[in-house]
Amino acid sequence: MKKLTIPILLGALALTSCSKDPAAESGGRPSPAPAAAMQALVLRADPGPSLGVDEAKRAGATPRVAVEGRVHDVIKGFAILKLMDASLPYCGQDGEKDRCRTPWDYCCETKEERLAHSLLVEFRGADGSPVATPVIPEARRCDLVKVTGALTIDEQGNPVLIADGLFRVERPELPADVAWPE
Repeated sequence: MKKLTIPILLGALALTSCSKDPAAESGGRPSPAPAAAMQALVLRADPGPSLGVDEAKRAGATPRVAVEGRVHDVIKGFAILKLMDASLPYCGQDGEKDRCRTPWDYCCETKEERLAHSLLVEFRGADGSPVATPVIPEARRCDLVKVTGALTIDEQGNPVLIADGLFRVERPELPADVAWPE
């Protein structure tokens, strides 16, 4: 069962890329409150020096690391997200003429580029399962964040950051005509 978890989650993340406008899907309703367990994982101070996603993946498994990247996607209902290396620009970043309506999905990049520069992050409970939560506080798509925890390698050889803290470094501004996702 555990061997199937990562491929299923990666498949779910892939299906959400280049998706519909999430703000339209929510009907403008306010986001639900995060699980109490998630509030405790929000770091009040910058954890200090960190590795980029690409650097962390090259470094391999380590019991303690801080990784910095942009939030690409969040698995709805769980404390699981995908980080993109900050060197990979989101669509429309840096004043590009591409005025993408969904810049957080990196649809301006190839699937291979997105996979090469991404890292799966899981916040797990005491039982080892991902924390169930309607939202991850301080983690909106495109946000630059630092996530602390243990970088592991799963049964299929994929790096997974088992996280125990999250600090938002930056929340970029998007053009006024682009609605932020939930």
